[in-house]
Amino acid sequence: MNKPQKTMFFERLKGFHPITRMFENRMATMAFSVVIAVIMWFIISITIYPTTPVTVNHIPLVVDLTGTAAEADGYSMIKCDVEEVSVKIEGSRSKVGTLDKENLIAYAEIPNITTAGTKNLDIVVKSTDGTEFTVKSITPSSVNVRFDKIRTVTLDVLPDLTNVESVKGCIINKDNVAVTPATVDVTGPAQVVGQMKNASVIIDSAAEIGASTKLVSGNLAFCDTNGSKILVDENSGVEYEQIQYTVDIPVQYTKEMDITYQLRGVPSTFDEDFLRDRLTLSADKVTLAAPDQSLANTEEFTLDTIPLSSITLDFSKNYNLEAPEGYENLSNINTVNLTLNSEGLAQKDFVVSEINIINAPSSHTYSVVTGQLIVTIVGNESSIKQIDPKQISVTVDMLSIQQGGDDSSSFSCVPTISIDKYSDVWASGDYKVIVAAVEPEDSSDT
Repeated sequence: MNKPQKTMFFERLKGFHPITRMFENRMATMAFSVVIAVIMWFIISITIYPTTPVTVNHIPLVVDLTGTAAEADGYSMIKCDVEEVSVKIEGSRSKVGTLDKENLIAYAEIPNITTAGTKNLDIVVKSTDGTEFTVKSITPSSVNVRFDKIRTVTLDVLPDLTNVESVKGCIINKDNVAVTPATVDVTGPAQVVGQMKNASVIIDSAAEIGASTKLVSGNLAFCDTNGSKILVDENSGVEYEQIQYTVDIPVQYTKEMDITYQLRGVPSTFDEDFLRDRLTLSADKVTLAAPDQSLANTEEFTLDTIPLSSITLDFSKNYNLEAPEGYENLSNINTVNLTLNSEGLAQKDFVVSEINIINAPSSHTYSVVTGQLIVTIVGNESSIKQIDPKQISVTVDMLSIQQGGDDSSSFSCVPTISIDKYSDVWASGDYKVIVAAVEPEDSSDT
């Protein structure tokens, strides 16, 4: 066959076979070449490199205690410091090439847990469908897991009034502050809740109150036996019902008052200021609290009434500061001492023979049985030296005497003793005078 004939043959062949037509198009030729190259690469890879490494990221870590000795002993997972891992595996190219985080599972190997605390556990990665491969590395390769037993305790809820203040002239009665509900049930790790002594309601915003008030808050804090706060957050494993607590805060009104005393049995001629200048109180002021403003017009707190006759040259006596019912003593002073300064004073005993009766009713005849009294006089030293026993008046006032016994009986009574000439001395001591009462005879019988 000569050359022209061959050329004509191939030209006819090109027009007849579709593959030959494809090679006439440049783009088609390039695509066909790429397909052939991929097929050849796959064949060569399968033949020369039958296994391949694959890295899979973001595989969730599972810590499951089901069926373990830890679960049987009552332990639970409290905290885990790893959430997901990355793994590098190697296996058959046709099998591992399609694996992703959905086909793999990462879990912590659980040993026998016999004590609470944080344990470092190894991490294992396997396929979920049984695909076999070799684990080359796991990142991270271990996890710290805290185990503990779960316990529930009931705690008293106390008020925390750090941010609450009272206005001037008022005070918060902290002993009677009440919280509703008064308790809270807290569930969590035994090592944590076992340290809790109480819970406290914290008033978040600052408040200044001038009357009894109710405040509401849902913010709780927990304290141990030393008063230190225990951190409770989302990682602590502690749970309790999140509710609102009502804090009922009573307010008392306060008043600072002068401490005073009253003298009883003081003769009209006696200079009371002379004695008061020499009597000293160990405390001269006291602060009382009341539930209302009843103290607004009260300026003095009066001690027991003091008989003038009880004050001796060495007089010193303690008196209780007893607040009236419904009031509270805020001064932390339970007693106050009253002492006589005896400098420049003296005392002397006098025998008095003249005892008089005044204001005697006409229904009886009264006579003094007591012949004489030995009277102790205390006062200004210069006046004591000048006193004559006849200047001492001993008087029985029948208006102040309640007669006892039958109509003809004798009875004891307390006389009034005064020294009118001297205003800076007084009778000290307890004295009794016997008085006889006789009903007068009927004149008709006579």
